Amino acid sequence: MAHELEITNGQARMAYNSESGVPWHRLGTPMKGLQTVDAMLKAAGADYEVATKRVAAIDEDGNLLLNPDGTPVVITDSRATIRINEDGSYSDLSTVGTRYEVRQNREVAERALAVVGASEGDAIIDTCGVLREGRRFFMTIDLGALIIDPMGVNDKIDRYLVVSCGHDGVWPIRYANTDIRAVCNNTVVMGLKSAKRVFTARHTSNVDTTIADAQEVLRISTKWATEFQAEANRMLRIPVIPGSKSIDKVLSEVFPLAGDATDRQKRNHDEIIGTVRAVFANERNAAGFGWNGWSLYNAIVEYLDHAREADANDKASASMDENSWVTRSKLTAHKAVLALVP
Repeated sequence: MAHELEITNGQARMAYNSESGVPWHRLGTPMKGLQTVDAMLKAAGADYEVATKRVAAIDEDGNLLLNPDGTPVVITDSRATIRINEDGSYSDLSTVGTRYEVRQNREVAERALAVVGASEGDAIIDTCGVLREGRRFFMTIDLGALIIDPMGVNDKIDRYLVVSCGHDGVWPIRYANTDIRAVCNNTVVMGLKSAKRVFTARHTSNVDTTIADAQEVLRISTKWATEFQAEANRMLRIPVIPGSKSIDKVLSEVFPLAGDATDRQKRNHDEIIGTVRAVFANERNAAGFGWNGWSLYNAIVEYLDHAREADANDKASASMDENSWVTRSKLTAHKAVLALVP
């Protein structure tokens, strides 16, 4: 499924702060407010242990292959990662190299708290989940909102530290500062793609030293937040008067109409433009934050993510896919609005 969350006995292994909104896939355990690592790991079913074991060869019937002396045939250059389940059973995860060292979900989560200067008991975890049958883990730490407010509009943008790690020998430990809330595999990837910088650590013996340097992520995060805030403030200072050619210029770039468009395509295009203009004028945009570039940009994003006619799953997938036409349209809108420098 698109979300790639692990489902156990009909329950998704994910937990989320319900006050921040229900995830698009509507799966997981809702929690009232931000939570501690302990609470979120338990609610998400992510507090399992992973171990590495030696790999032995078996035949097609599942029988262990033995040497003439009775010893098993062991693959010396590989190890297997397995999950130890609550009932004592094991789940196979992947094969990894001999230098691979397991980093438990809890360990990765607690180190992330240290990166942002929080203690283990601080309630700042927004989401937590298990992906790909236990092979990957993610968590979102709420870093508080940025205030876009050079003219008293007091617009708030949520920002997060998305934490992820893999037990498959492929996905490393990553910490990334982003404004995208991780609720599934696509949003984890999207958050990593959108981040200005991503701190990465491999599952090897030097991981302790590498992660000790992860405080740099917080400094990078602060720089990213400052740059993002400055860019949003620039948009706020760009006047976009109702009925002006500035609106037409931006919308024509984001929603171009081919010269050989049919009458039906022209009608559809007119409906799109009309809808975006209505969204631009509402209280979430110009009516609340003024007739400016920031309101126009957010109106276009709101249309692409919510107001356009499409299936809910299609809208969610397109909004989270960094290669989709929706994401490309947002980037076009971003550039087009900033180009309206008075």
